[in-house]
Parts: sequence; structure tokens; C-alpha cells
Amino acid sequence: MNLYILRHGLALNLSEANVSSDSDRPLAPMGRNDIRAMARYLHKQGGGADIILSSPMKRAWQTAEEAARILQPKSGVAVFDPLSNYIAGSALYRAIQEKASQISDLVVVGHQPQLGEMVEHLLGNSVEIRPGGLVAIEISDTAKPKLLWNKNP
Repeated sequence: MNLYILRHGLALNLSEANVSSDSDRPLAPMGRNDIRAMARYLHKQGGGADIILSSPMKRAWQTAEEAARILQPKSGVAVFDPLSNYIAGSALYRAIQEKASQISDLVVVGHQPQLGEMVEHLLGNSVEIRPGGLVAIEISDTAKPKLLWNKNP
């Protein structure tokens, strides 16, 4: 499986968005542009998505929708609550394995520090994931996970 880890794009702060809850913060226009660029980059690298799993938080869901417009995932976009940034990265990976056992190309959209913890769990070292950043990891049954590439806006 190719696992593409996408951090949500740059979001408005609470006052800019005129919302009272962090989970309601939307993407900033620059964040939307960054996500479209990252999705085009993923496509150019030969990657894709059978499905995009997203945190239910607004900025992540909007990120997933922007990416889906370009990647056209076969099974669409789905909310995946474990991406809500409340469990450790290793637990997140176990949840992803259970959900995605028959998937070849998976994009997950979530938040720091959870995504970074999962990457470190898989690779044994950290990788910078800024807002809108994308990490590509090859997961195999016979070898340890391999970093294919990472890119930040």
C-alpha cells in the first residue's frame, strides 16, 4: 500500500473565522491553493487515492475535499474519527491498518502532532510536515515502511 499523509492546509484562526471552536476553523484561501498544489504534485509523482480518510474537523475535511477534486478517489472521501488528533500516532496507524487492509493507495488527512508521531512510528525518524505538507510512504508486508518522498508548500 502507498500511504499518503496530508496535513490539513493553512487555516484561519478563531477570530479571522469568527468561530468559537477550534474544530470549526476553515481553510484559508492560501491553504486551499497549497492543497491543490500538493494534490497535483501527488498525481504528477504517479500517486493517487482509492479513498481519502479525513479528520472530521472542518479544516481537514475541506483539505480532503480540495484534494479529492484533483485525485478523484474511487471510493470518495470519508470521515475517519481516529484522525481527530486524540490518539497516539502508533494507535492511529493500527486503526488505519484495520480500515484499509484492501486499499492500494490511501490518503489520510489530519493534524499535528498525530501525523508526525505516526510517521516517526513507521520510519523510526521524524519528517517535517507543515500545514499542507504531504508525506509518501510505501507499506509492505515483507519489508519495513519506506519513505518515498515528502513535500511541504
